[in-house]
Amino acid sequence: MLVAVLELCSAALIADDPNSMFSVYVDNDSRTLKPNHKTDRHYTHGTKFVYLFQPDWNWFRNFSDWNVAAPDESVDSMVGLFLGQNIYTPDYVDEPEKRSDEDRVFAGWLYSGIFAQRATDHKMEHLELNIGVIGPSSKAEQVQKAIHDILNSDDPIGWENQLDDEPALDVTYMRKERWLDGLLKPTENTDVIVEYGFTAGSVHRHAQAGVTFRYGFNLGNTFGPGRLDLPSGISSLRKQDGVRSGYFFARASARAVEYNRFLTGLDTEPLVGEFQVGAVYHFKKFDIGYSQTFLTQEFEGQSGNDSFGSVFVTCQF
Repeated sequence: MLVAVLELCSAALIADDPNSMFSVYVDNDSRTLKPNHKTDRHYTHGTKFVYLFQPDWNWFRNFSDWNVAAPDESVDSMVGLFLGQNIYTPDYVDEPEKRSDEDRVFAGWLYSGIFAQRATDHKMEHLELNIGVIGPSSKAEQVQKAIHDILNSDDPIGWENQLDDEPALDVTYMRKERWLDGLLKPTENTDVIVEYGFTAGSVHRHAQAGVTFRYGFNLGNTFGPGRLDLPSGISSLRKQDGVRSGYFFARASARAVEYNRFLTGLDTEPLVGEFQVGAVYHFKKFDIGYSQTFLTQEFEGQSGNDSFGSVFVTCQF
């Protein structure tokens, strides 16, 4: 998949628009992306394609200018259009006789939408509208079975009992700020970025906050790694063509969960922690990143903590 994306991006570089980008994000909990621990359960796969650009829309100009910067600060802004799919399963995806009655059910989520980002040198805001469908129309069953065929894995059993078709809508607001003062102020090779925000809708309702530590070179006025649920837009836009940069990072966050559609019927944990480690490298017009994410338990009786590997590629053209 990465080779195909890189070829697509290389072909797109023929266009002479420096403010357009294409990104792909992939999460998976098998040994393909997480060689140290195969699970294949719960949030087991996610794919997201994002097209980023800077349109000349009235509402977007108003969003870019509204109450974010001091009079003498410049503001960068960008819009993203995206298409994604998430896949959720119970444990023992190919051995139903071993499953607990108190576990996730099979579910797929196919979604699309739009987000807008704006940023000064030290803070960034992300506002997103996500619309889609949960159920057989998401085609998650077909995608997971195709992936298992490619990887020569056993077929998942139980998709006939997946969640029924239903519309899905979420709105997300996130804010990131680079820590500027005290012991955590930026240096030539390090910085600390705090983030906080919320999601509200028919799929998820939660508030979250976290902190990211980066160590690398040529960090610039960027805001850390992109991820499937919070793509990198402004950060990729600000990467200088021809200037290499890279960093290792560690991110810790927590979600106060009021509702998660994919945990309906379970005794959910009100607070879920997340820890992510990885690396990002920029060269020419490309960003490439890899990470692993570890989560605390999301519901009572869960059979161990979950984790997944992630990879993303962004190209500017």
